[in-house]
Amino acid sequence: MDATENLNLPYILPAQAQKHVTHNEAIRALDALLHLAVSSRTVASPPASPSGGARYIVPSGATGGWTGQARTVAAWQDGLWIFYAPREGWLAHVLDENSLFAFKAGDWAPASFTIAIPDRVGINATADATNRLAVAAPATLFTNEGAGHQIKVNKANAGDTASLLFQTGWSGRAEMGLAGSDAFHIKVSADGSSFADAMVVNQATGRVTFPAGVQDLRPQLTANRTYHVATTGDNGNNGLTAGTPFATLQKAVDEAARLDCAGYDVTIQLANGAYAGATAARPLVGGGTLFIKGNETTPSSVVLSSGLVFANGAQVRVSGIRIAIATDMIHGLSVGNGVSLRLGKLEFGAVGANADHIFADSPCHILLEENYTISGGARRHINIGAGLLTAANRTFTLTGTPAFTAFIAARNGGAVSLSNPTIVGAATGSRYIAETNGVIDTFGKAATFLPGSTAGTTPSGGIYA
Repeated sequence: MDATENLNLPYILPAQAQKHVTHNEAIRALDALLHLAVSSRTVASPPASPSGGARYIVPSGATGGWTGQARTVAAWQDGLWIFYAPREGWLAHVLDENSLFAFKAGDWAPASFTIAIPDRVGINATADATNRLAVAAPATLFTNEGAGHQIKVNKANAGDTASLLFQTGWSGRAEMGLAGSDAFHIKVSADGSSFADAMVVNQATGRVTFPAGVQDLRPQLTANRTYHVATTGDNGNNGLTAGTPFATLQKAVDEAARLDCAGYDVTIQLANGAYAGATAARPLVGGGTLFIKGNETTPSSVVLSSGLVFANGAQVRVSGIRIAIATDMIHGLSVGNGVSLRLGKLEFGAVGANADHIFADSPCHILLEENYTISGGARRHINIGAGLLTAANRTFTLTGTPAFTAFIAARNGGAVSLSNPTIVGAATGSRYIAETNGVIDTFGKAATFLPGSTAGTTPSGGIYA
């Protein structure tokens, strides 16, 4: 053989004359082709003043001294263009493109390689079929190249999981991510098998819920809410369904007071049965009305054995219940300062001889929105001091001739305004008492209109009209 197989470098043959010529030719070829880096592959005509050692890949259609040398490597050596025909697999770094090209299938093309990548990597740890990347180190750093850095955890379907799991002794204790849905979950576990959702972020609205409850933070409503109360209930329930009711009305009132209602209303739905009353000492946070609702078809099916107390600006509507209180000196409805109370269909049963069905002694407003029944007596059915009770076109139905000291009382500037009322049935006792500038306005009804067995009175500046 006269030349090497790969670079076609000439051999020095035995007894060859001028051996240095052959040797220098081989050295020149090595200088041109070893660590091959060409200036360009798109220059179509030889540069006028090339520097020594300049190399180019000759493109198709080259002219001048490069004519007919397409795809060869042209090297300016010893004042001449020397052309080297490439062989399959040669690599060349094209400087003006900062790219690596390979000669394959008769032409130069961007180099590409098939690299075998291991299916698992362990760094100071053993990777396995599930944990294909395992790292044991005091810390692991992911930093930016450019403006920022993202760690991406992808899943195939909405029902799959993409999350970060935090463990103690290889047992899960906390997890955050898309766990079984596209909502963002943060959940915790005491044993690694049973997890409780602490926080869930809705993927469509961004709204946050706290399924396990929160401390020192009010849950904010996004719609009206109903709490259920039943005699079969338990105050350990959440009260949110008829199947998980609270046991007491007060528990439901207290839960409503813990909410940020954001303008939405809260209804307390009482199942048929007997219950103690409750106190709503303030309005709902964030606005909204508190509805206390029993059986609006048959109010006698839901009985309160002690009173309802409203104070400090509470906004409430009560309907569908019967009030019947055996203990003396406990009013059926006690209405305090700034309260707005609306009454629906009710039944007032007997209360103690020193108690009233409806009692108010501070500025407030009580509105009778529906007809109701009076089946038991009291000291006074309505007793308004400094507040205002209004009704229009309402019917009061009395059964069994209940007894009152006075059916309606207005005092201390309080007023009762009954527009076009209707009375059905009878009662015993005084019809009314308007005293200390209290006003009872029936819009012209006779002094004998209100139920009772004795005449009404108007001492100390009281007015009946």
